[in-house]
Amino acid sequence: MLKELTNKQIENEMDFFYKVKRTKPFVYNEGNKTDIIISVSSALQEKNNLAHLASRLLNKYYGYSILCNISKNNEDTSFKEKMAELCEKDKPIIVIDLTSLVNGKDSGDYAINLCTNLGRTLHDDTEMLEEVISSFKNYRINKINIDSPCQNQSFFAEWLAENYKQKAVQIELNKQYFSLSNKNIVKLVNAIHFLCQTLRQRDVVRSRHIDIKKLRKIDENFSSKDSLNDFEYVNGLPEIVLSAPHAKAGVFENKPKESESMSGSICKILYKEFGFSVIYKSRDNEEDYFNSKVNAYKNALFKNVLSPSTRLFLELHILSKTRVQDVTLFLPEEYDKDKLYQIINVLNSYGLQYFSINSVFDSFKKARTINQIKNKCFKMQICFNERLIEDNRKLRSVVDCVKDIIALFL
Repeated sequence: MLKELTNKQIENEMDFFYKVKRTKPFVYNEGNKTDIIISVSSALQEKNNLAHLASRLLNKYYGYSILCNISKNNEDTSFKEKMAELCEKDKPIIVIDLTSLVNGKDSGDYAINLCTNLGRTLHDDTEMLEEVISSFKNYRINKINIDSPCQNQSFFAEWLAENYKQKAVQIELNKQYFSLSNKNIVKLVNAIHFLCQTLRQRDVVRSRHIDIKKLRKIDENFSSKDSLNDFEYVNGLPEIVLSAPHAKAGVFENKPKESESMSGSICKILYKEFGFSVIYKSRDNEEDYFNSKVNAYKNALFKNVLSPSTRLFLELHILSKTRVQDVTLFLPEEYDKDKLYQIINVLNSYGLQYFSINSVFDSFKKARTINQIKNKCFKMQICFNERLIEDNRKLRSVVDCVKDIIALFL
């Protein structure tokens, strides 16, 4: 992460723009990250160019591509033409347009103002807007305003969204707030970097193709062979923990259970593709995880896999096809309702509209892992009907659904 800057360093970075030969009305510095573009559409001023400074730091220290207006006015169209070219070529996840608030003294109640034209510049992607807000709050930039009258009613992000179907947000920076301390400038740059990292990671998870034939092969090998251990776990990315406690059959009410091998196979392939932390039952024996409040599987989960950094604990199951629901969700008594609504939207987007929440197996509520985890992460048990894994098309929907749910927490 970027550390504290001295006044001299800040002056040197600002000189970068003033010393550029004005052969063009803009500066384009291509970074090693082209899937997000940082722009400054407002003209270069004589002083207090906070937006230009932030863009320069994001390019120099984090490698983001930047496109900055350095003309004395906004009348030259070549800046927009260059942005249109970049959007066509790089197809960025988002364009983040930074601008310094002109009337800083009149805007002292907030540090930043997010201009989205009531969400339209983000294509009504409320999840992305929430991530923008939470990224700043993560760095204790809490004075955030949304869609107050922006400096220009026809602002740059709106132009991008309307003409090029490009997701964009204009972030107006209150110079009065950020000029109080160089540390605040560093916080600002790190917050934007954190936002970009999150959006890039989510995009990778959502867009990566999972080979269903490969998944079937993994499941064939997993279901036919037992491990030497009752369960296996791998500590990967701590933010996401996937669990499949019935991937190999146990005993339920003194009767052998049917194996749910595909739940374990999904854990295995998502670990291989993305490096998430996973734990799953790997040997068919008489130890029944479901009925045990304390056992080796849970001990390993609590002590070795879950961490303070965990944001999502997702326990996977396969329901018998005799069940009428496509999906059943179980949550603890207290949970983030906004996240649940987002999860429901994901289910609906894959046509999984026939689902229930905490509707069956209530007698085993206390034994549920989600009710025993102390971490302040989002905890959920999700059960997919066996019908959904019988053919490759439906199985792909299940895997993509799980990926999209995970992406909500990255």
